Amino acid sequence: MYYEVIWVGRGGQGAVTASRILAKALNREKIWAQAIVFFGAERRGAPVYAYNRISDQPIKYHHFVTDADVIVIFEPSLIKLTNVLSRARDNATVIINSAGRSEDMDSELHKYRLAVVDATSIALQLNLLVAGIPVINTAMIGAFAKAMGFPLIDSVKEVIKEAWPGKMGELNAQASEKAYRETRILENIKSVS
Repeated sequence: MYYEVIWVGRGGQGAVTASRILAKALNREKIWAQAIVFFGAERRGAPVYAYNRISDQPIKYHHFVTDADVIVIFEPSLIKLTNVLSRARDNATVIINSAGRSEDMDSELHKYRLAVVDATSIALQLNLLVAGIPVINTAMIGAFAKAMGFPLIDSVKEVIKEAWPGKMGELNAQASEKAYRETRILENIKSVS
């Protein structure tokens, strides 16, 4: 097993934290994982990248991901804004936060295995907001677990509760589990309704 992952979100949505939580959940299951963070001149709302490298063997290098097996996109507008799909391998899985309306979907997505979840609605339902902005990172980790078949959602929830003890951890764990249940795997963009 070997996967390289790109997370792309906007500043304040939690992409960096998501990559770190994913790595910890994988490590808990004895899977080698790195969280690699790129910090530039980010500001709230600006595109932000984070990366994971995942393997069943020790990982000997630590650098940014250039050709991804998995791309996690926090909102459809980031596809064109960042041109992130140019960094996807031919057989990549793309996990996207979207209400699932076909007009929100980029026509390039038809080339990939696609997983869709409405993480924004989940964050709003659970009142996971910072400065009025839905924080969708824990929901997107749940979507990753569903789309990829690992880590176990229970491992994800445990790491989330450790990161945020108390009510905030419980709500974020609920977000990841709800996203895990609601993520739809699509083999073709025409399947989106």
